[in-house]
This record gives sequence, C-alpha cells and structure tokens, in this order.
Amino acid sequence: MSTDEPRTEPTQPRATTLPQSIAEAKALGTPMIVRGILGVAFGFATVFWPRDSVNPAQLYLGVDVVDILCISYLVLFALALVFQALRSPLSVRTAVYGQAVITIPAIVFLFLADQPAELRAAVSIWALLHGLIELWNYRQLKAHPMASDFLIAAACHVLLGIILIFGDGFDALWILGFTGVATLIAGVIFVIGGYSRISKAKQVAAGTVGTGTTSAQADALDAQDDDTERTDAADSPDAADSPDGDMTPDGDMTPDGDMTPDGDMNPDAGTDSPDDPQRTDD
Repeated sequence: MSTDEPRTEPTQPRATTLPQSIAEAKALGTPMIVRGILGVAFGFATVFWPRDSVNPAQLYLGVDVVDILCISYLVLFALALVFQALRSPLSVRTAVYGQAVITIPAIVFLFLADQPAELRAAVSIWALLHGLIELWNYRQLKAHPMASDFLIAAACHVLLGIILIFGDGFDALWILGFTGVATLIAGVIFVIGGYSRISKAKQVAAGTVGTGTTSAQADALDAQDDDTERTDAADSPDAADSPDGDMTPDGDMTPDGDMTPDGDMNPDAGTDSPDDPQRTDD
C-alpha cells in the first residue's frame, strides 16, 4: 500500500476562451486594417494625382476632379464602416452605422459642389461629425486594448474639420491636400492598430493553450498515481493483516513477515518444519 500523501495543490482551471475585451478587439482588427488601407491609398492619391498648372510655380486642381476623388473615397469608406459595424461590440455598433450614414449627405453635397467654398463646407461638416462620433466610440471602448487608436483618428478628423471651416481662402487643391493628410495619418494608425489587435489575440490564445496543456498533464499524473495506489492495495491483501509484518523505509515487508527484503516471498514463512518438536500427529 502506498504511503505517498495525496496531492493537495489544486490544478489551475483551464481557460478555453479569450477574455471578452481581447475577443472584441480581435474582431475589430480586420475592419480597422481595411479602413487603414483605404485611408492610406486615398492619402497617396492626393499626393501623386496629376496637377494642372498655369505656370511651373502655380499648380491647381479643378473642383470636379476633387469631387470625384472625395466621392470615390467616401463610398468605399462607407462600405468599410458597414463591415466594421457588423463586427463591432453592441455598445458602438449603432454609432459606427451612424458614421456610415453621414457619408450619404456628404456625397450628395459633393455631387452638387461647383465652387471651392461648397466643396470645403461638405468635407468640413462630414469630418467634424465623423470625428465626434469616433470620439464617442473611443469613450465606449476605453476598456479595450489600444483604444487610443480611435482617439487619434477622431482628433485627425476633428482637426481637419476645424481647419477647413476657417480656411476661407482655400482652393480645391488645398482642401484635397489637408483631407489627404488627415486620412493618411488615421489610416496608418488603423493599419498598425488592427494588426496589433490580431497579434495580441494570437498571443493570448497561445498562452491559453499552453496553460490548458499543463493542466491536462497534471490531471493525467493524478489519475496515474491513483491507479498505482489501487494496484498496490490489491496486490498485497495480507500486508495489513500480518501482525509481525512491519514496513521497511522502502515500502517492503521485513523478514518477520511474508515478504523478503527484496520484495519476494520467504519460502520458510508460514510453513511448519517436520522437525518441530511441538507438532504431534493425531
């Protein structure tokens, strides 16, 4: 019979799911990358789009060209927002849908814009509204890892709206330039933030799997020890009944019992000698 004391250290419970904040942040990772790529692409388009020139020192873009670029960006941006809303937590899902909705009047006003002032009004109002809703999203997601990405994006759009509101002398090229800078900065932040969220979730998942494997191994060892104890108890039924059988430090019976020091049966134990003077025949 084994003398090992039973294990008293409880095994750690196995975590099979990611924490809620990590899981929600992971769900937002892919939409953020899509939005970021779109913003970076629009930012580079505003930089490298061919300009018209009156002379080599003066470049300009027509309002119609800027309208087309901004409308194209807002249409794709609205689709990306819908994709983000489908994977967002319930606390911000309605707000993200609202960000997609406010692109509709902006697109309509851009279709009607013929003057730089009209273009500036349409873009500035959209940027302000979008930035304020993004700021509200940040407040709702402050418990999530890397929530400051939404704060930076909100600041970029609010600052863009303020600059355009007070830019009375801006022509179409200036409006496009400031809009491209804001979307480029927010896009880079979103690409990095989306990738970081996915990587963070993978690291947490890897740690969870490792913890679960360790607990499983500990459970297997406990079960093996229990089986060994039951096997020892079944193989030595006479050990507890022998009055002279004491246990050695190694767990074997002493020579006074039925077991030899090597754990084998004593051939002389438990048999009567033919020369025993005390034995008589009936």
